[in-house]
Amino acid sequence: MTTPGRLVTALAVLLVAALSVPPIVVLVVQAYLGREAQTVTPARLVELLGNTLLLALLVVVASSVIGTATALLTQRTTLPGRRVWAVVVAVPLVLPAYVFAVALSGMIGGGGVVTSWLAPFGIDRLPPATGLWAATACLTIVSVPIVHTLVATALARLDPALDESARLLGDRPARVIRRVVLPQLRGTLALAACVVSLYVISDFGAVSMLRYDTFTRAIYAQFRGRVDLAPAFALCAVLVLVAAALIVGQVVLRGRELAVAARARPPRPVPLGPAGRLAGTVFLGLVVLGSTVLPVATLATWTARGLASGAQPGPVIAEAVNALLFALLAALVTTAIAIPIALAARRRGALARAIEGVPWVTHSLPHLAIGLAILVLSIAGPAFFYQSVTTLTLAYAVVFVPLAVGAILVALRQIDPRLLEVSRSLGHSSASTAVRVVAPLTRRAVLAGAVLVFFAAVHELPVTLLLRPTGSETLAIRVWGAVVEGQYTTASIAALLLVALSVPLLALHERASLRAAVAA
Repeated sequence: MTTPGRLVTALAVLLVAALSVPPIVVLVVQAYLGREAQTVTPARLVELLGNTLLLALLVVVASSVIGTATALLTQRTTLPGRRVWAVVVAVPLVLPAYVFAVALSGMIGGGGVVTSWLAPFGIDRLPPATGLWAATACLTIVSVPIVHTLVATALARLDPALDESARLLGDRPARVIRRVVLPQLRGTLALAACVVSLYVISDFGAVSMLRYDTFTRAIYAQFRGRVDLAPAFALCAVLVLVAAALIVGQVVLRGRELAVAARARPPRPVPLGPAGRLAGTVFLGLVVLGSTVLPVATLATWTARGLASGAQPGPVIAEAVNALLFALLAALVTTAIAIPIALAARRRGALARAIEGVPWVTHSLPHLAIGLAILVLSIAGPAFFYQSVTTLTLAYAVVFVPLAVGAILVALRQIDPRLLEVSRSLGHSSASTAVRVVAPLTRRAVLAGAVLVFFAAVHELPVTLLLRPTGSETLAIRVWGAVVEGQYTTASIAALLLVALSVPLLALHERASLRAAVAA
C-alpha cells in the first residue's frame, strides 16, 4: 500500500472510530447499567414484544406478496405500460411512513375521501385509523416499494434459460414462477423481509400517530420527562437484540446465492391474454391508488378545506427552511466523511470490510436508540454540544453515512484498473491520478450519495426530535407534533410540503444516479 493509501486508511479508521463506535458503546454500557431499572412489568414487556413482532410479521407478509407481484408484472410480462407502472409503484419509497399515517387518518375520517365514496351506500362512519390494522396498512404502503425494487433488480439478473427450459417441458407460466423463479429469489426475499422488519421495528412516527404500542413508542414514553435515561436504555437493549436477531435470521435464510450467468440474456416476457392484462392493470391501479393517489389527494383536500375555513398553517415556511438547512449541512458533512471511508473500503481485506461494515451496524439499529445514545454523549461533552446544530449534523452523519459510502463505493469499484495503471505509467503520482482520473469518474456518484443523505435527513424524525436545537422546528417535527395535538390541518400542510420537496429530490437523485452509471 502506498503512503497516500495508508493515510487514507488511517483517516477512515479514525472517522469510523469517532463516529460509529461511540453510540454503540454507549448503548451497551447504558443497557448494562440500566439492567435492573424499573421500566415496565414483565407482562407489559411481553405485550410490547408481541405487538412489535406481530406488526413486523403482518407487514412483511403483505408487502412481500404485493411487492413480488408488482415486480413480476412489470418485469416478466407483456403488460401494457409496464415500465411506467414500475416507476409509479416505487413512488411511495420517497415518503416517510408518518406522512401516510396522517393521510390515512384523513382518508377514512369524517368527510374523508373514502368515507365520502361510501356515503351513498349508507356508510357514513368507518373505524378510526388507529391500532394494529392502521399501522399494518400504513407501513405496508411504505414497504411495498422496497420489496418491489429488490425483487425487480433480482429478476433482471436471473438467467432466463431455466424459465425457458421449464416452458419447453410443458410447465405453464404460473408453475414456472412457483417452481423456478421463486426459489431463485429466496435470498432476495429474505433480504427484503429483513429490511422491512428492521424498518417496522424502528419506526416511531407512524406507530405513535396511529396509537399502536410498540417498543419505540414505549421507549419514547420512558424517555419523555425523565432525568434518568436508564429505563429507556433498558428497553433499547431489547429492541437492539430483536434487530440483531433479524439480521442473523436473514443471513441464515438467505443461504448460498445461486450463480448468475455471466452474460444472461434479457428474459422473454410472458404474454398476457386480455383477461390477464385487465387483471394486472386493475391490480397495479389499486396499488397506486391506495399508496399514492388517495394519500396525496387527501392531504391536498384537507389542506384546502382548512385554509378555506380560516385555519392558520403556522410557521411551516420557517420549518421547511430549517429542514432544508439541516439536511444541506448533513449532506455536505456526511459526504465529506464518506469519501475517505469509501476509498479505504474499496480495498480487499478484513480491515476494509470492517471500515465498510461498522457504519452499517449503526445505520441498521433503531434510530431512536442511536439518538438517545448521542444525546447522552452530548450531555457528557462540552455545553455547546447539547441541542446544537453541530450535534444534530454529526448525528445525521452517524446514521446516514453508509448511504453515501455505498453510492461512492459502487462507482469506485467500477473504475477500470487499467485506467489507473495508464495514468501512473504516464508519470502521474497517486494524488494526481486521484484528481485527474478517479474524481471525474466518481463525482456523479458523490452527488447521488449526497442527495440520498439530504433526502433521508429531510424526513428523519426520531433523531431530529431528540437532538434538534432548542426552538428550531422542522417539517417532520411539525407533522408529528400537530397530529399529537389534533391539529390535522397543520399536519396535512406540513406533510404536503414534505411531498412537494420530495418529488424534485427524487428526480435529482435519479438523474445523478443515471449519470453516475453512465460515467462508470
